[in-house]
Amino acid sequence: MALAVQSGRGMDTSQTAHRIAPTLRRGLAAVTFVALALAGMPVTAAPSDASVLPPEQHTSEKGRRLAATYVGVLRDLSAKIYHCMPWVEAKKNGIGFYKPKHLDGDARYLSVNLYIDQQPSPEFAGFSIEERASRMFSRYVGPMLRRMARPSALLADGSLDGFSVILEWLKQTPVTGGRPVHETIAVFLDRGSVSDYVGGRLASRDLAARARVLGWDGATALGALRLSSWDDDFVSTFKVSNYQLAPGVSCP
Repeated sequence: MALAVQSGRGMDTSQTAHRIAPTLRRGLAAVTFVALALAGMPVTAAPSDASVLPPEQHTSEKGRRLAATYVGVLRDLSAKIYHCMPWVEAKKNGIGFYKPKHLDGDARYLSVNLYIDQQPSPEFAGFSIEERASRMFSRYVGPMLRRMARPSALLADGSLDGFSVILEWLKQTPVTGGRPVHETIAVFLDRGSVSDYVGGRLASRDLAARARVLGWDGATALGALRLSSWDDDFVSTFKVSNYQLAPGVSCP
């Protein structure tokens, strides 16, 4: 079952919701919600451009024009995710100007499609799907929007209709020989709401109420979810043990 949230070029960022996560890309252990203990080797490798959908592979002139104009912005976003959030994987062609399938016309949203290397814990599993999704929303959506909307020219571009953040994580550790089950949320916000948020006119606690959020439990579509949101500084404060930034890289 395809994750039918947006269209670009075939299934580039619409991978199945139960896809098996890539092998930990830099030898890092996965994040846990209890111990939050990761370990890894120092890394200096550069990110691959595979996470950025090339301009010519967008499916409309509007999408191609946006992608060509902001190709440097998208590559910089990919690099920042790679270097500054080493426990997060931007999927192949997961960064681009995609059309959300639930919207009419050629609406183009700047989209980031992420897999979060996170081992499930009994504490986290004890929450309801809405509670788990609210925690992931609060932890990642705000920080990602601030990164995505950082170029003022992009946020002011009238041909951009909005922003989307897709988050996927492991729901439960599979039994021996079993298949991993992942949970996924796809978050959609119009450009005006994101402008209000990054401009300080919309509080984090009100961000989820402005968003359309679709959820999946493995391959099962859950439809729209009603989430809560709040300030969460995890992305800006969490440090990976023994992880070293590449020379010349800074993480604001």
